[in-house]
Amino acid sequence: MGVAAAGALLTAVAPAVGVVDGSAPPAFTSWPLLAPLALLPTALAALFLVRGQVLTAAAALVAPAVFAVGRLLDDLHLLVDPVDAARPELFRLTSLEPPAPAAGLWLLLAGHVLLVVAGVLATLGAEPDVRSERASFVLPATAGTLAGLGLFTAPFTSTDALIPARGTFDSPTLPMLGGLVLTLAAPALAVLAASATTHEARKGGLVGLAAVVLAVALPPVVTGFVVDGVGPAVGPFLALAAAVALAWPQRAVKDEDVEEHAVALPGARRLHVIAAVLGLVAAAAAAVGASTDHLVLPDGFPPPADYAARLLWPAAIATGVLAAALPVKAAVRPAFTVVTATVALAAAVALDAVFTATKVDVVQPGVGVWFTAGAVVAAAAAAATAALAGAVERDEVGTSPTEPALPLVAATLIAVLLALGAFALPVLRAPDYVPIGAFGLRVGSSGLLVALLAVVVAGVVALKARPGRGAALLLGAAVVTAVRAWEYPLTAARAAEAAPGPGLWLAAAATVAFIVAGALRTAR
Repeated sequence: MGVAAAGALLTAVAPAVGVVDGSAPPAFTSWPLLAPLALLPTALAALFLVRGQVLTAAAALVAPAVFAVGRLLDDLHLLVDPVDAARPELFRLTSLEPPAPAAGLWLLLAGHVLLVVAGVLATLGAEPDVRSERASFVLPATAGTLAGLGLFTAPFTSTDALIPARGTFDSPTLPMLGGLVLTLAAPALAVLAASATTHEARKGGLVGLAAVVLAVALPPVVTGFVVDGVGPAVGPFLALAAAVALAWPQRAVKDEDVEEHAVALPGARRLHVIAAVLGLVAAAAAAVGASTDHLVLPDGFPPPADYAARLLWPAAIATGVLAAALPVKAAVRPAFTVVTATVALAAAVALDAVFTATKVDVVQPGVGVWFTAGAVVAAAAAAATAALAGAVERDEVGTSPTEPALPLVAATLIAVLLALGAFALPVLRAPDYVPIGAFGLRVGSSGLLVALLAVVVAGVVALKARPGRGAALLLGAAVVTAVRAWEYPLTAARAAEAAPGPGLWLAAAATVAFIVAGALRTAR
């Protein structure tokens, strides 16, 4: 605990001392905010230790240590190229003359190193194997994924050329690597904490993660509101919401209590049939939506070619094939659940084009819009029913959790990382063409975000699922990223001089990575 306290203290005093010379002071008086946030995770661990909860205190130090690795990489960039850094809470440039590093920067870097060491020391103790307790897995996994998404995006918006607002992939090398560490660490740590074998370890891991997510996300929010030329962005608010969810009390339940209070649910077979019917309805509606007009022009004008709606075809085919197989082959259920996200992905792209076009008074939505919207509703219902069928199956068959092999974890993390880029970056580039991103505010962004969440959650859950079901989840994620890649060949004609964007290659690579991970998941 002493090492962690020293590291937290150094990172707390660094902003007050100053990380660069006086030529670039902070954009606002930030140290009263940054110091308590830097001390918070270690203070919580110390509180647990004072109460005699040694295991909880140790678990609470793990997330700050992992995050310290990413933050160390980010802060090292202040040494390499401070002019290209966007850290208004630490300093604000007034010219392109690089400021010299000050003592506070060395304190900050040393503090990160000590926090990493403290986390390593905290993991040396053995965790008791108490497997008679269960706790909610869904909320922490979802919150961790949400935190990762929030930390992946730009921390704020900016109209100041000296304070660039950039997301992880748009950043220079060191901040990009640091951002990727935080993005992947948030869901991974949430899953690891939620799957801990004792309530004490779960509590410490989740509270520690919540505290460090809060420490990372809150300064950009304040910056967006108090600094001239800078505005708030969506990402930090997602991370703050995730921090609240991670800190939400997790009640441990004994296995015997689970049996006593079991809820009677419909049989898995019946739920599979219902999900299959809904999936076929979604596929049929998507196919009709792709075949009919989405826009209606005044009399005498033919409807324009609707290139955006073409993506509905692969979504309809993938969903329909798996829906047809579901009643006779229950093993496809996890893949089917994930693949339903392709309907939302394709529909959002198509509806985004409609929303843009109908801003012209004489253009009206066509019948294809209603079939496309209906496909989304049916797909959502199918996914929910299939997920419920999975819960019934686990209740009937039971679970046999195994620790995932390191190659599987590596392949899955690589696939998830590639998928983040695939949905965040455009698959198509062209002059005067504004691509849709997963983290924007357009209609199409919602579909990209749903698809991204589906593949990230599938990757996380697959690591803890039974081998066959885990492989199905990963293969379902591969289908989703493959549909994303198909967006370029199917819709490239909508823009003159279209060329493949980085999202296309990342989607193709993510598809391969998910297939490899699926193969590894089945390996005994």
